[in-house]
Amino acid sequence: MSEHRQAPGENDREAAYDGEMLATPVDSDLVAVASDLRPGTALDLGCGAGQNSIWLARRGWRVHGVDIAGDAIERAVAAAAHDGVTATFERADVTTWRTSERYDLVISTYALPPRGPGRVHALTVARDAVAPGGLLMVAEFEASLARSGWMSPEHLVELDELTGALPDFELEVAKVKVASHSHGDEGLELPIVCILARHPGPLSMEV
Repeated sequence: MSEHRQAPGENDREAAYDGEMLATPVDSDLVAVASDLRPGTALDLGCGAGQNSIWLARRGWRVHGVDIAGDAIERAVAAAAHDGVTATFERADVTTWRTSERYDLVISTYALPPRGPGRVHALTVARDAVAPGGLLMVAEFEASLARSGWMSPEHLVELDELTGALPDFELEVAKVKVASHSHGDEGLELPIVCILARHPGPLSMEV
């Protein structure tokens, strides 16, 4: 029987950040997207230990990160304090969390909940948190991975699922690609769904 790798729930995410944690690299798609953007405000949904948030903050962004794992949030807070950067972090469940703030950049990388009401809520919050002219970036494992037994279907995404959640946004990138994905000491070539979508409205950032 194939072993299925599950996307983390609360207990799994806590366990992932217990004890010594190998560094997770900054997401390469984020680097490609944000390197040439003028810094503004950013929201990192499912921020983990904050590697993407800290990378943005080092470049002048004012970042808020949200994650369900308390230990990960503690690490993120410590990393921001160590670097002296402008980043705040909050322990919360993205399946229920809400915000009235609007951000120039919203990111969610490999952090969406399993398919169902919680995922719908998280995608809605991500979409609604983008300021006019701002960008939403989502990267997730693609549904074909279920055939290999690498991950259960409910934890994977279809390209149409993400584009369908953004009916009024301008899709600048919407594709499936095979890319190197690293987490800790594990590196694999995997199919990834990548979305970069702009809120229709006056531009608030320079590209």
